[in-house]
Amino acid sequence: MELSRDRFIDQFAITFGVHCLRIWSTRFKSAPTHLTTCFYEWIRTSGGRVSLLGADFATIAKPVIEDLHRVTPKGERPESALVAGRLYDALDAAGVEVTITPFVMITAAR
Repeated sequence: MELSRDRFIDQFAITFGVHCLRIWSTRFKSAPTHLTTCFYEWIRTSGGRVSLLGADFATIAKPVIEDLHRVTPKGERPESALVAGRLYDALDAAGVEVTITPFVMITAAR
């Protein structure tokens, strides 16, 4: 992947924490694999482009969520940077390309 791990974490960790990890239930005994859709959509909303469809993304992200659920202490949520880092590792290992669209600032007409 051309996008570095650190840049991926910087771009998406806060978004994951605010929008996706808030709904990570600390009470359920099973992993919240339904969050794959949240991660995929917020990557796209936050200026990212993923080179695969949502269902294929879910296939890659589901084991990441299950592993994080297993290692996270009961009653807690994983840190957003850890989630972003592990998700990057899984996507990179699968050969998925994630890019960030350039930011274009729109100025008022004079």
